[in-house]
Amino acid sequence: MLARPIDPDDPPRDIALVDTYNLRDLGGYPTADGRRVRWRTLFRGASLQRLSGADAETVRELGLLTAIDLRTADELTNSGGYPVEVLPATVHHLPMLSTIWELPDPGPDEAAERFLLARYHDMLREGAAAIVETMAILARPDDLPAVFYCAAGKDRTGVLAALVLDAIGVEDEHIVADYHLSKERVERIRARAVARADSEDLLSAMVSQPPQFMAAPAEAMELFLALIREEHGSTAGYLQSIGVSEATIAAVAANLLEPIPA
Repeated sequence: MLARPIDPDDPPRDIALVDTYNLRDLGGYPTADGRRVRWRTLFRGASLQRLSGADAETVRELGLLTAIDLRTADELTNSGGYPVEVLPATVHHLPMLSTIWELPDPGPDEAAERFLLARYHDMLREGAAAIVETMAILARPDDLPAVFYCAAGKDRTGVLAALVLDAIGVEDEHIVADYHLSKERVERIRARAVARADSEDLLSAMVSQPPQFMAAPAEAMELFLALIREEHGSTAGYLQSIGVSEATIAAVAANLLEPIPA
């Protein structure tokens, strides 16, 4: 599993913050046609409404122009939005789900990858409008650098990251590895929630979640990519089926990709 930068001279993938976890760069991943994702252009994150103090100053250096909030309306109301007062940016609230999953607990023998695959499959339908608008944003060079985020940065953010990376030609092994990177980061978020279990922070709900909810197995993303290809031929085929044009996909690729340096 490729959990490190592609090149030792690449910048750090993780943006090191004190009180906000799982903010990382999607740069550096190679495509099948010999290009790579530009560094410091597109980021994925978790709970960015918490950014303040030194963490906000670190993020300020990224020069973000756009923040895409994938959380539900209730999460936005209860936890607050992206802190534009300290980090000016154009904010788009594009929920990938209408409500947080309210499902029966999976049985102890249910494989995490199968449980998550079913949730991600649902997200392709429920999050279609958010996906279409995100692709439109990423097609506009003046809106970059950009970040998209949810609560933990694993599921909604992970699905969107996979769709964007696959649509522009990033190889599967890197898409899967990027998804799997969330495992350790989510464990840190959960540990923080346990330590603050008496707080009103919505992340405290993670303390009692079944392990399948918190997992990020590589197999879940492998199955997800395979499912898209089985149903739509490709991620580009899925995107076109929900209203994303070929021209938009090409523009996203032009904005996010660069030749790999010699």
